[in-house]
Amino acid sequence: MKRWQWALLVALVVGSLVAEQLVHHEHHYWFTDIPGFFVIYGFIGCVAIIFLSKWYGKFGVQRPENYWEVHGDADPHEARTGVPDPGLADDPEADDEGER
Repeated sequence: MKRWQWALLVALVVGSLVAEQLVHHEHHYWFTDIPGFFVIYGFIGCVAIIFLSKWYGKFGVQRPENYWEVHGDADPHEARTGVPDPGLADDPEADDEGER
């Protein structure tokens, strides 16, 4: 980040902390009396979301680069079931000859 972006970020955090002290809140729990609790809580929550989504993307969603080479990309039905799709012709040129 550029220097002005860091300065803006610091100004927003400080402004948030000051605004939190100026507004009176009715506290229902002991931890809401901690100054800056919701700023810290939000920051930790955002960091957790980032790391969890990276972990999920790496181990749950992404496929290896050679995934389609190994599993085949011509017939997704066969890749899933091991049985060729009966709707696909074995010889694509046979369809062209029938249309002539």
